[in-house]
Amino acid sequence: MGLCIGYESSLRYWLTKTGDEVLPEIATAGAFRQAEATSTLVKEGALPFGPEQGRTLHLVVSDPALKHRVRDCRVHVCEGPLPDGSFCQLPGSNLVASPALTFLELAQTHSLWELVEIGNYLCSTFSISDEGRGYTGKRAQVAAPEQLSRYLSELPPYTRGVRRAQQALEHVTELTASPKESQLAMHYHLPVELGGRGPFEIVANQAIRIDEHGQRLLASGHLVGDLFLPDFGCDLEFDSIEFHTGRFRLDHTQARRNVLEAMGIKTVSATEGQINTIEKLDDFTWLLEERLGIPHPAYSREQRIAQIDLFDWLNDPQRTLF
Repeated sequence: MGLCIGYESSLRYWLTKTGDEVLPEIATAGAFRQAEATSTLVKEGALPFGPEQGRTLHLVVSDPALKHRVRDCRVHVCEGPLPDGSFCQLPGSNLVASPALTFLELAQTHSLWELVEIGNYLCSTFSISDEGRGYTGKRAQVAAPEQLSRYLSELPPYTRGVRRAQQALEHVTELTASPKESQLAMHYHLPVELGGRGPFEIVANQAIRIDEHGQRLLASGHLVGDLFLPDFGCDLEFDSIEFHTGRFRLDHTQARRNVLEAMGIKTVSATEGQINTIEKLDDFTWLLEERLGIPHPAYSREQRIAQIDLFDWLNDPQRTLF
């Protein structure tokens, strides 16, 4: 017998994985049926984290008979059949819901905006802190949109959360490399009826081959665009203070832009100071539209309210993902 963590707790597990941590193996099909939720098992530990004051530990069992009242824990019952690969093995007999199952679980209770952001983070290449926000370093993807989509397609269509998860997945941008890139992707990939300014097709961290002159300048055979807009041949860059200050970094950043422009790829760079208020984001978007050579749309009152609400929600400094 062991414990199985899911919902916000499994999201916490996956999003805080660091680059040097090995991802767990897929659990056998019958392992989840052995999972139980008892105070004794929780006290024994062996989980990556336990219940904390003000932070509930979410556990999952397969049968109501295995559900017990556990202090500072919320126990969920999942009685329906689940596809293979729904759980991963933790030390001992403990389990964690896979990224795909976690996405489905959270689709049952979270808004579309929240679910798109969760999808972005699960499919990203960075980890966040145990506080549920911020950037802590690079890591490999723990999921890809194709994996999430395939998992959802294997479930009965009436399964709770499937339709919302599929809807959110249409707006997920994979391979973003920072929280700010994910935020910009939401602004420009979401359609106007959902508060966005698109939808623009976006490819995050696109590898771009460069010619021999650019290779000598950058000491590399390719460079990586932050948010590449393939329909316009444009690279939208976010220049953070952490990674774009200092003489060497400034030289490298400018060399990147020069090489991109020489290759006929438009570049538009955003900094925190350019997009930290809704008015500044409006102005930056106007400049981006000018650079792309597209008309400046007129938004309805409802669309404008949705844009303001999305901006305020994304920039709430107290908000956490789990």
